[in-house]
Order: sequence, then C-alpha cells, then structure tokens
Amino acid sequence: MKKITFFATLLAMLVSSVQSAFADDAKWTNKFIKSVADATADLGSLENGYYLIENVGHNSFARLDGNAIWLEAAVNPDGIDNIRNYFVGTTDKMNYVFYLSKNDDNATYTIQAKSGKYFPQSLPHGDGASVNATAGKYTIEKIDGGNFSLKSEVKATWNNGEGILYADGNGHQTYSSGSFTGWSTTQPKANSNGDYKLFKVEVGDIVTANFKYTVNGHVVLAASKQFVPNTTLSADNYPLLTIKSINPTTIETTQDVTVDCDMALPVEASTVAAPKWYAVRMHTGKRMMVADAANSEVACNDVELSLPEQLPDANQWAFVGNDLLTSFKLYNKGTQKYLKTSVQNAISTLVDEADATEFHVMATRIKGMENGFCISNSSWYLNFQNPNTGTNEAPKYDKPGVYGWTDNDQGSTCSVFAPESFPLNYAASLVNVPEGTIGAPQYLENAENLKAYKAAYNKANGDASEANIKALVDINKQIATSPVGTTLTEGYYRLVNCKDKNYLHINGTILNDQAGKEKAIGSVVYFKSTETEGQYSVLVEGKYLGAVTTSQNVNLGEEASKGTYTVTSNNYISLIHEVSTKNNTDYRYLHVNGGNAVGWEANTPASQWYVVPATDVEIDMVAQGDNTYASAYLPFSVSAVDGASAYVGALNADKNAIDMKGVSGVPANTGFVLVGNGSKATLTIGDAAAIEGENALTGTNTGIQLTSGENDNHASYLVFGVNNGTVGFYKPASTLTSIAANKAYINASELSNQAIALNFGNTVTGINAATLINGENNAPIYDLSGRRVWAPVKGGLYIQNGKKIIK
Repeated sequence: MKKITFFATLLAMLVSSVQSAFADDAKWTNKFIKSVADATADLGSLENGYYLIENVGHNSFARLDGNAIWLEAAVNPDGIDNIRNYFVGTTDKMNYVFYLSKNDDNATYTIQAKSGKYFPQSLPHGDGASVNATAGKYTIEKIDGGNFSLKSEVKATWNNGEGILYADGNGHQTYSSGSFTGWSTTQPKANSNGDYKLFKVEVGDIVTANFKYTVNGHVVLAASKQFVPNTTLSADNYPLLTIKSINPTTIETTQDVTVDCDMALPVEASTVAAPKWYAVRMHTGKRMMVADAANSEVACNDVELSLPEQLPDANQWAFVGNDLLTSFKLYNKGTQKYLKTSVQNAISTLVDEADATEFHVMATRIKGMENGFCISNSSWYLNFQNPNTGTNEAPKYDKPGVYGWTDNDQGSTCSVFAPESFPLNYAASLVNVPEGTIGAPQYLENAENLKAYKAAYNKANGDASEANIKALVDINKQIATSPVGTTLTEGYYRLVNCKDKNYLHINGTILNDQAGKEKAIGSVVYFKSTETEGQYSVLVEGKYLGAVTTSQNVNLGEEASKGTYTVTSNNYISLIHEVSTKNNTDYRYLHVNGGNAVGWEANTPASQWYVVPATDVEIDMVAQGDNTYASAYLPFSVSAVDGASAYVGALNADKNAIDMKGVSGVPANTGFVLVGNGSKATLTIGDAAAIEGENALTGTNTGIQLTSGENDNHASYLVFGVNNGTVGFYKPASTLTSIAANKAYINASELSNQAIALNFGNTVTGINAATLINGENNAPIYDLSGRRVWAPVKGGLYIQNGKKIIK
C-alpha cells in the first residue's frame, strides 16, 4: 500500500498555486532546526509549536514529500542523541517538522506541514495520506507505553472504524519509506504502528550571505546563499574565478560578504592600432557574433568551429580598451564599426567609436559554462536572442542576434575563440586520425601530400603566425575541394569511435567500445555485401549485428536477425546507418552511449566513426620451457604468421597424439596451434588455401560454457594448455567453467583418452591422462622481484597464483 492515489497527485498539481501561498507562511520561511527536545511525556506538556513525529512501530519519522506524507527511516531513533545529531543545525530537513496547534474547541489539534498544508480530515484505508488545504482535526491521546495516538475527527471509511493515523508499508529502517493510512482501532500492544512519539523542535531563522565576488576591487558576480547562524562560510565556484579569501569567514546575521578572487580571462584587451581578434560565441552551440553590415546590426549566425579557411572578418571582434574589468568597446574587423546597445531587448547596432557602448567583463552564474564570461554595460548583459517577428498564426524566428538582458544566464554567457583555431581545428581532424582510415580526401591519399600537410599543421600549431596559417589554409582549400578517395567495400575493418577514440569490440552478445583493441580479434568487423549495392550485413566473430533501435543495445545474433547497413564517408568521418526499416530512421545510426553500441542520430561525435581496414591481429602466447604457445580459431582466414609457426594436425591411429603439420596460412573457422618464442604472434588477415588431409582441431569464436552436474559437458572437449609442465590437449577439470572465444579444442565425444600429445616430426610431448585445471591461459609467472617471466628456467623459483613454485 505504498502509493499515492492518482486523484491526490492530480490535486497536488491543481492546487500548486495555493500551496505556494501557504508556503509563504512566516512560520516556515527561511527556518532551520535549532534544537530537539526530549520526547513529550504527557498531554499537559503538549503545546502549540514545531514537532518531529516518530512512528514507534516502524521506527520512522513522518516526512513531507511533495503533497504526500511518508514515513522514512532517516535516522536510528534509538536515543535522543542520535536524533539530535541527525536533525539539529540542518536547513534541509524542515520537511520532517510539523506544526501542532490546538483548536478553539480545546480538544483537537491541526498538524501543518512545511508546504503550509495540513494533515487531511479523513484517512481512507489503503491509500497513502496527502496533505490538504483543509485542516483535519485530530485528537491526541496518551496510550500504553508512554506514547500517543493520533485520531482524526472524521471516521475511517473502512469497516466503520475510528480514524486512527496508522503506519502502513515498509517504513522500517531496512527499507526506504512507508505511508500512512486510516485504521479501525488502536492495537492492544504497546509500540504498535499506531503509536507515536512527539519531539518538540525549536526553529531558528536562516541568515543570508550576499556574496560579492570581487576581482581587483570590482564586483563581477553577486550570488546569495543561506546558512545557519554562526557557521563557517563557503562560497560556490564559478567559471574563470579562483577564490582567494572570504570576508567575514563566519556569519551571524544577513549581510554582504566579500569573496576576493582571481579571474583567468580567456580574452585580452587591445587597441585599434594593434587589435587582438576573437570569434565571440553567445550562449552554446555555434552561435557567433557577426556584423550585419547591410542592416548595421549585430547578428548571431552559426559558424562551425572547424573551417578550411580563416574566420570571416565580419565574425572577428577586438576588445578595445585598457582594462576589461572597467571599460572596453567591441570593435569589428570587417566593418571597422563598434557595437552599441541602447535599449533592453533590442538588437545591438553598428556605430562609430563616439557612439559605441562602454562595457566591462562580468562573471557568469552558469557553473557548467567552461571559460564562459559575460559582457555588461552596467544596466544589462549582452545576450543571444531570436525573437519571433511573425504572428501567432505564422511564427517567424528570423532575427537571431545580440540583445540586452537582465540576467547573467546561459544566453548572456559568451566564450571566445582565436580566429586561427578554425583552420587548425579543420586540419587537426584530418592529421590526427588512425593510420589507414578510409574516406580520406583523395588529395591526402598521396603520401607526399599527407606528409606535407602534417608538417604544415605542426608548424602552424606551434607558431600561429600569419604566414604559417596561410600555408595551412592553402592546403585546407585543396582538401576541401578534393573528392572522397577510398570508400568502404566488402571486407574486414575496425571501427574507432570519433568521440572517445575507442574500438568497437565484442562483449558477449553486444558491442562495446574499448581502449587498446587495435589488434584484437574481437574488434575485427566484416562488412558483407548484400544484393543491394551499397548495403551490407555486418559481422563480428561470425555473428551478425542486429537491427538498430533508438538508445537500445545493438545485439549480435544469427543471420535471421541481422540488420542492414550503409556507410557514408567524408573527410575520414563515416556514418554507419541501419536501414532495414524506415521506422525512426534518423535515430538508427550506430552510436556509443555508456560504452555500448546503440542507435542514435548522426550529428554527434559518438555517432561518427573512423573506419580502418583490419589487416592483422595479435595473439598472446604462453611460455612453457623454451617456447611459447597458443591455440586459435578465427572467423577469418590467416595468410601469414609472424612471431610464431602455425600447426594443424590429425589424430594418430591410437588417438593419443596429434601429428602436427606446419602451415603458412589457415582458413577461417579452423583450429590451429601456434608455437614461437615471443610473448605475441601477429597473424595477417588474408586468403589461405584449404587444409589438406584431416585436421582434428576445431574451436569456438564465441566461447563455450562448461556445465557440471546432471548436464556435465566437460568430457566433450579436450582443451589446449599446459599441465605438469607439458603442452597438450586435456580434459578440462570440473572447476573450469568455459572455453574462451577464439580458442581451439578437440571434440572428445568419441575419444577415450583424456589427454592428447603433440607430435612435432616424431618428437612427441610427454603426456599422460591428466586433467587440465586452468586451460592454456595459465596464470602468469613472475620472478621473485615481481617481473613477469615468459620462459621460466627449469629448477628456478617463481611466483604463480600468489604462491612460490619451482619449475
């Protein structure tokens, strides 16, 4: 019965204006809990005033939440000290405080909450109680155990019972909350859910610190904050401001408080003779101040933060003056005019210097606006607005520009960008992409052009001189007009997310983006052509990517559940769009949210990808004796192996060994063993001839769960690994719960041997019918200094699994 009726919720919305009026009651305005007395002992001590109401049966306190009265186990009520420690001195727990006042009949009480509303007249059984504009009348009686009962004057509607205020639901400390309900009668036992303790509360007045954030004697921001008297002051942090001191440090009454700060402005004052130019963004997004010469106005238009060329002169402004905290004028490069604001909510105009407005810098109150600040003329702030110049019938928002506004809010917050940052940003997006990314401008597919471009970018990025920026812009222009070069065709790729630079990688049956997967098997994505040109099925580890749904994980499954994808590329950036249906198509782009691949719209970096041809993978090798080993089973063919040799093999006549045969390449979905000397082997993705003869090795691309008990399947597999210092294929121990993805195994369902040796040219690994405990990826081995050892020396002392061992 932890619920509030729909009617009560609707009522709360309908009477919100009334509630606001009640909340202005002086009894509740700007108060805090100053003290809590011992539990009231008798009716004679019960007087008009503030109280905490504890339900004894549920060890919980009544609490106002919106329009509802809940029980909450906010504090361990065992002992008045616990209660005082929790409530006293707080400004945010007045919703636990209720005002009891005796009515004129001298027999009943009303119970008022912080909202100004009251405990209700009636308590229907089974419904949570809501406060009401009409005060209910309650009889308070002393009952067994030294507690009180609270009984509404209106009888309960259930069972013709008395209107007992009764606790229902899970209000105990082990739960989060409970509710009130009507009940027919008190319970005969003490400390029941209808028993209450009342704690008299003294409230005090909160004081207000009117913070004046001051830089070099100039107030740049005013903000207020409330405190309990005689507490140490703490001021909030705002963009660009670094607090040095607060004076006074404690507060007893409402007063002004000076917060002395440093202000790290991202803009410099300059002169007309030697101007320092900036692009000025108002609000967020791409809204840049621009001189509209035709109308002599200051508009705001969208400008990409990445441009091939220099920022247009009409978008460049200088802050002309000596001290930005006292006085400067905004001077435009394109028109050689100044900005003037003369009427609040009117668009700013372009004028000669004599008529220009004098401004000073102020801080923004919007804490999330990094490097943001405000521009003020002492009467208002410059502000982005786009007023409706049409009618209600035909709206026409066609006047985006710089207006005057009274608040230093988000629309009044600006940030600045150096003009050279725009072509530098354009170049950065092209020179800092993963090597080999497709969708490049054709111009940059020429190695010499790319080399020269990187050199020009590095030079301009280190020294943004006019000559260096011009040289970079000249190449940017050639790139901007260059057609797209290599685009996606059927084949193997890796996908790198443009936002976090992580690789799309398999994780069970869904896709995550993960760091450090540039050579991983699970990050190889196969785009498979469909019957429709330009459309592909997409596979990872042999599984198909399913259809994309807004904000839902993209699942991997069988062909029947596959999605259909298109890929479009421009300047290295690729969009991967799932087009199996036309439903909600704008939100079917492959996107990363919380690390998982989902569907979302295209115009965000998390929906944009670098598509890199996948040419090879790396496999970790495990040391044993003089060599290192691994097994593998891959969803693609391997044309060459570096750092190891690849082997396949057939079982001998006795089926106790595999006659290993070296191969230069391995077809897809074929089990094989790697033998080398290093810690990793590199396998090139490419065509491979079919294996001649039998190959006893198979494997898994997705992993296999090993089960125990009635459905035990351990005996069905022999897995590759090391046991008692010997490499071979072994029956997995019952404690081994899975065979990892991309590992080889032998199908043992028709074999009697529990261990298979490896025969390399009549050299057979010594092996017996042992049980493999850990599989091939044994716990790493370290020397006594904690350094990993890939090839332990026989007889040496090492550490493995936290224990000392002798090899």
